[in-house]
Amino acid sequence: MTTTKDAFGNDIELDSNGNVILKKERIAIVKDEATQLPTTEVIKMDISEETSKYVTDIYHQTNSIIQSSSYANYKPNYLDPNYYTGQKSHLSEFKAIQKLYYKDPIKGAIAPWTKAEKAYYESLKTKRERYKYLVIRSGIRSSVIDIPLDAIANVDENGNLINEKYRELYEIVEANRGLAHLSDGHLAMAEWEIAAGMLGDIKGFSGGQTAGFTARTYQKDVLSIQLGNMWEKAYYGDGYFFYGTYQNPLRLAQVMNLVKKIKPDRFGMYPYIDEILGVDWVMDFSEYLDDRNMLHILNDEIQVGKLIDPRDPRATEQTRREFMARVNEIIPFSTNKLDEFIDNDISNEANKEWLKNYFLLHAKVMAVTPPQGYPNAPTYYIPEYLEELYREGKFDIKLDPRIPAMYRESFPEELRAKILAYAKKHNIKE
Repeated sequence: MTTTKDAFGNDIELDSNGNVILKKERIAIVKDEATQLPTTEVIKMDISEETSKYVTDIYHQTNSIIQSSSYANYKPNYLDPNYYTGQKSHLSEFKAIQKLYYKDPIKGAIAPWTKAEKAYYESLKTKRERYKYLVIRSGIRSSVIDIPLDAIANVDENGNLINEKYRELYEIVEANRGLAHLSDGHLAMAEWEIAAGMLGDIKGFSGGQTAGFTARTYQKDVLSIQLGNMWEKAYYGDGYFFYGTYQNPLRLAQVMNLVKKIKPDRFGMYPYIDEILGVDWVMDFSEYLDDRNMLHILNDEIQVGKLIDPRDPRATEQTRREFMARVNEIIPFSTNKLDEFIDNDISNEANKEWLKNYFLLHAKVMAVTPPQGYPNAPTYYIPEYLEELYREGKFDIKLDPRIPAMYRESFPEELRAKILAYAKKHNIKE
């Protein structure tokens, strides 16, 4: 027997033939009828051979998707917490990053535009070129269909294709929009809309996305604003915990005041909106699969005063540690979704196929998620959690949210080279 983890962080046991060994019982989170707060109960399960084989198939397929990701070779750069005689300690470097998370993100400091990047962007002469650039810069990639960077915004001002070789790609995406995937759930529908947004229809980025992946949703919304969707700004900064952000009435008032004054550029776009309004920390548990479920459980407990949001100005080290402890309690129940095959009766072919697609799509979205996060949707980390990672030698310096977007691994190397060449030619220095 071998113990390992699946694509969603579940602890999985495999037999000698690589088959998943499912436990005969599990602990589920349910609402206590008296308090209306989450509690746990043990559920016993009758696991058939068919179930075990099907779960094993899903395990191998989702792992294969993650392993084939373009980010599969990402290598963290862990800071060494040890002090060596004659060498500079990494502690001050770590502390400079850790202190960022004690307050709201500093305007212009998170994934900033460099002078070279701005100059290159301003040199782009058409709205289509700028649209394409902003989509690439966002780090958003399609999870449901392969979209080459050259195919992004491959339409002219009248909506006509520029390069005909991508016609079939456009037709496939258009056929899968709207209600085509209603039976597959909101995430599937939203992901096809994102694909349409990449191809040039801004409405694809303005649609709602309600099934997890909070940082991706937030980045999509910011991108929609950058591309010119003015009405979206009404939601920018208006955070609620179960959307991954912190509800801050003062910030909302400031944002809404600025919104009334901001004017678009000559293309009707707002490319530097992040510098003007700033960004928000996003609480993102997407790696644990059922992100939205975790956020709702935590939100319920915040609302009744059992927990304090760690981004709340009232938060202390003690309340942040209490929050972190609660998250660690919930994680096993939000990740162990393989049991849903049993709960939903996989003898029903419709349920079996739906659940399979559910797992595979989540794995596909995870596979296109930038390991350094989205530039305009920085993931929030509890400072004390970062301290633990650092002391254990597991703090990745490449997760520093101040790294400029153009220097992140999700940014195409060829495009970065063009920017640097342009800066050198025009003697632009940082």
